[in-house]
Amino acid sequence: MKIKKWKWRILFIKELSMISDKRLLLVQYKRILLMLCTIAIICTGCASTTSVSVSRDTTKANSGNTHGRPERINGKGQMEGESAQLQKAKQMIAQMSLEQKLGQLIIVEYLGQSYQDSGLQNMITQQFVGGYMYQESNHNFDPPYDTIDHVKTLTQQISKDARIPLLIATDQEGGLVNRLYRFHGALPSAQQMAASGSTDYIQKQGEQAAQWLGELGINSDLAPVVDVHTVDPPVLESRMFGNDPQTVADDAGAYLDGLQNNGIAGCLKHFPGLGAITSDPHAGLPIVTRSKADLERTDLAPYKLMLQRNHPAMIMSTDVLVPAIDATLPAELSSLAIDGVLRKELGYNGVVITDGLYMGGISARWTLSQAAVLAIQAGNDLIEGPFTPAQVASVIAALKQSVQEGQLTTQRIDQSVQRILLMKMQYGIIQPTNP
Repeated sequence: MKIKKWKWRILFIKELSMISDKRLLLVQYKRILLMLCTIAIICTGCASTTSVSVSRDTTKANSGNTHGRPERINGKGQMEGESAQLQKAKQMIAQMSLEQKLGQLIIVEYLGQSYQDSGLQNMITQQFVGGYMYQESNHNFDPPYDTIDHVKTLTQQISKDARIPLLIATDQEGGLVNRLYRFHGALPSAQQMAASGSTDYIQKQGEQAAQWLGELGINSDLAPVVDVHTVDPPVLESRMFGNDPQTVADDAGAYLDGLQNNGIAGCLKHFPGLGAITSDPHAGLPIVTRSKADLERTDLAPYKLMLQRNHPAMIMSTDVLVPAIDATLPAELSSLAIDGVLRKELGYNGVVITDGLYMGGISARWTLSQAAVLAIQAGNDLIEGPFTPAQVASVIAALKQSVQEGQLTTQRIDQSVQRILLMKMQYGIIQPTNP
């Protein structure tokens, strides 16, 4: 409901013109003022609702309201939307060095099961990385960390060492990508979940995954996959929910809700879409030759539906060449794809995380540090890939140099750090406090 100021005045004048008894003028005047105040309150509520929708779905340059909280002026002249999370994020950023800010942009892996010997402790305490990933393939869950209690104890120990609470992630999808296998055995794939025909069942799978992840101290899941199965045989095999964008959005949305409604930050992947690839992106750079119209109808459709409805904490960009968007750069390194399509066209202003920058399609052409700079320039917020202190150091040095040379601004760095901190607050990783 929207009533403009000039319409309020007309209402006011009409009401007064109907009063013949001047003795009733004051009483009627008060009644009209009460009516107008009521309308104003209703309109304010409507404006707040609109603000939530726009802030989630519309990109605004350097917007602080990145998580859908309406911003209103309070009695102290402050933005009420800044009263906790946003003000806390800005205060934290103001107190951080450039090195600490750049560290927040990096989520690392580590090799083996030793916190100290793997270099993970150094990356967290000395290089201030924003988070780390548990990977079965990196032997992180080898004994003694093959039990829930041991992993949880390790997670708690690592968390105590962090200056800023960590994003602790894995990519738990079920099926072929089942990082929890050692603890809970085989779990259904996206394809198997979709075959149930029940979004309630799928949401319960997400809820169960959230509970299990939480038991390990993991606070984010790089899932679900929202690629649309359109070629056979599919390179992603059983990791996709189906070949219809609406079905994919419904099923993946149910799984995402199961995660996020239970305190685990989720992540849609792999933007802009791997459903039509015919080669493995781990080994080389796949090419998707769809027209922009076909991309809109198929690959991008689940994102359009889910951004408005499910509000993903993160979206993962990936290394695929899509000439209809950018004929030169892989999507995760392309500003046309990230800042252009994902942020401006689709209106996403949450956290964008890269796929592993060590994958073949990237590493064949760029070093890890070169790819990291391109990724941040493109509009990504989190770089995933370094797994040693030396690699982290090279990435931070390259990012610092790009700032010094004017290729990146400190405002651009702050924008990503702010998104990351706000997401961490939204999911209780960082506890917001009153300013």
